[in-house]
Amino acid sequence: MRPALVSLSFFLCIPLLVCLAVFTTQFKTDISAFVIAGDNAEEILLASEIQSGALSRRYILSVDAGEGQQVSAVFIELWLKYLKSISGVVDVWTTDEKRGALEALSSVYAKHGAQLYSRNPGQDLAEIFTETALLARAAGLKQALLSPQGQLIKKIAVQDPLLLSLNGFKTFATQLQNQTFRHSQYANFILETQMSGMDVPEQREIQQQIKDSFATEATGYHYQLDMTGVPLFAVATQTMIEDDVRFISIFSSLALMLLFLFIFRSFRVLFWVFSLLITVMSVAVLVTNFIFGSVHGMTIAIGSTLIGVCIDYPIHALVHAQGLQQAQRIKVIKKIFPSLLMGALTTLIGYVALGLSGYPGFQQVAVYTGTGIIVSLFLTRYLFPRLMTGEAKNIKPSRFIVFWPMFCQRYRLGLLAGVVLLSVIGALQLDRLQWMQDLQQLTPELDYLKLTDKKIRERIISVEPGRFVLVSGETVEQTLQNAEQVYQRLDVIKKAGDLDDYFGLYPWLLSAQQQLVNQKLLLNSLNEEQRKSWRSALQAHGLSIRRLGELDYTQNETLTLEQVLQSPIAKLISNQIVVADHRTLLIIWLSEHKPEAIQRALADLQHVQYFSQRDMLNHMAIDYQHRAEITLLSGLVLITLLLWLRYKSLVLTMQTLSPAFLAALMILALWAWTGEAISFLHLVGFLLAVAICVDYGIFYQENRSGHLTMTYQAMAASMLTSALVFGCLILAQTSMLQTLAKVVSCGVILGFLLCPILIKPDRV
Repeated sequence: MRPALVSLSFFLCIPLLVCLAVFTTQFKTDISAFVIAGDNAEEILLASEIQSGALSRRYILSVDAGEGQQVSAVFIELWLKYLKSISGVVDVWTTDEKRGALEALSSVYAKHGAQLYSRNPGQDLAEIFTETALLARAAGLKQALLSPQGQLIKKIAVQDPLLLSLNGFKTFATQLQNQTFRHSQYANFILETQMSGMDVPEQREIQQQIKDSFATEATGYHYQLDMTGVPLFAVATQTMIEDDVRFISIFSSLALMLLFLFIFRSFRVLFWVFSLLITVMSVAVLVTNFIFGSVHGMTIAIGSTLIGVCIDYPIHALVHAQGLQQAQRIKVIKKIFPSLLMGALTTLIGYVALGLSGYPGFQQVAVYTGTGIIVSLFLTRYLFPRLMTGEAKNIKPSRFIVFWPMFCQRYRLGLLAGVVLLSVIGALQLDRLQWMQDLQQLTPELDYLKLTDKKIRERIISVEPGRFVLVSGETVEQTLQNAEQVYQRLDVIKKAGDLDDYFGLYPWLLSAQQQLVNQKLLLNSLNEEQRKSWRSALQAHGLSIRRLGELDYTQNETLTLEQVLQSPIAKLISNQIVVADHRTLLIIWLSEHKPEAIQRALADLQHVQYFSQRDMLNHMAIDYQHRAEITLLSGLVLITLLLWLRYKSLVLTMQTLSPAFLAALMILALWAWTGEAISFLHLVGFLLAVAICVDYGIFYQENRSGHLTMTYQAMAASMLTSALVFGCLILAQTSMLQTLAKVVSCGVILGFLLCPILIKPDRV
């Protein structure tokens, strides 16, 4: 086929590929899906709930009236009314709202008094059925009937004369009153949305309306609004990623174009190469979307570095072939192709290892970049020579390109001695390396949200954010039974002073087994003598024996979770229980406590784990570090084996690898010396740097064109583009991208400079 026809067909296909990539791909930006994956069923289910369940749909809004002030009741009423009118908002309520709970006491709980009165029925019954206790209970009933809540108490007492259904709520009421008194200057609200917290466009609109409504309704008040919740983190994270993807893609592309024009001084060449790169990236997006069903924003951000890698192959083709006639260009590109292929294979090993490093989203990055490298390599071999038109034009090498290899050859022994000395010193520094054990340090850009979240939760209730007991079971009943064992252990810890308080599902619900035990023990204890004592107590306080004297606690139906979730209580407990097809999770919130005491007390209980978000992330950091170490070693072994199979010489293999290895060693030694903590992400970056630098070793070692200056010139252009594109990541807001920028950019520059020192090619 004629070159002109090939070029025309190729350029006509580019818009089609771009349209397919843009309009058929589903793009995602949820950072939790990219970074964190649970290791067991409980963690996976909890992560799913955080992404799409009730936990993900709720905001906590906190209004601060200032020291010594209280939030106006008028303001609260007007603002609540406005918030409920926002499209997408299901409900809004104050955290100390009692109306729904009070209604449920009469409509749901009163008839289950015999089943829910206690978690320790044997102990409590002994205190209830004494003559003195019954007399006191009758006095309390009279007082309650005469209180402002008399109508509600009357409805309850008709079904539950002893008010047993209120037993469990005494502690809950005390907790609520203490917290309200302690933080009276704050008004706190829960806002629940219809859509998932990860539905960022909708949540962004809701957040803006919340802020606008507060600014309107709080006019004249000196109030401050703070917000937290999964949707807030999701919007902030997506906004940050979107900004990074947009800025890095545009900035790195423009910077690369300018660099390319500076090197090759030709808009025609720029058009050829970037047309090829657009094709490569479009195909990479389509393949990634086909395999995973979506493409993550972080994949695009990290994958933008693909430009700097894939451009290496057409650069080598340009440097070696542009000075030749059309007929000779295909021959010379065919001649250097084995080196390009070997370089591509070593780079692929690095990106595949990246996919195995532990980060879930890096699997996408591996597919994205791997596809791009393969497509770029074969387009360079079979298509690019036919795109290159025009007269032969040699590119004059810069002075440094000529000077540095000659200088290294002249003073090779001295430079080698210097490199060896630095390497030995660097190796001795490695035992001083400090490892980053806290994964949250990888996202310092979200610290302001974490601090706000902690501040708000301290205002609502003294619960430690991110620390709780996670109870699981195959069924709801099994989970509730497991939780009741935990309550007993926590009571002991609380009594010992190692736990201030905890918040489980009781008094809202007990297992059916415990409810039946409670009722059975109650009926066994309720004899005729106690019934007479109760009637006497009623009579002594002037209460109706006819309406309140019959203690009928034979109601057989137990209270179920479904009934509770269909009552006004649902919004109070829905953030504590997650029900899936084959698994149920129950969260017991903890106030201030000693983690060791909790872990020690619960160690022998199955399906129970003390869950600390920070501890989980730290555990993941250590796990990722170990994976990265294994991945790094495996990648290096594979690259070494591949080169040995190619050269059949251990000396040539080690010589080719030495610039990349020593570059990585020197950077590691520098960080050990400065005391900068490194993470598994640094190790992944090192593997990428090594994989790219090995290309330089291969090109310099093989020197297939037979012209060393031209080979080093092509290597220099490749190094500059890779360093530039990876270096652009340093401008990202996301710390993970900044880490990759520092490691890879420094590695490729140093590896490039070491090649003429460590490698002595046969042909110059």
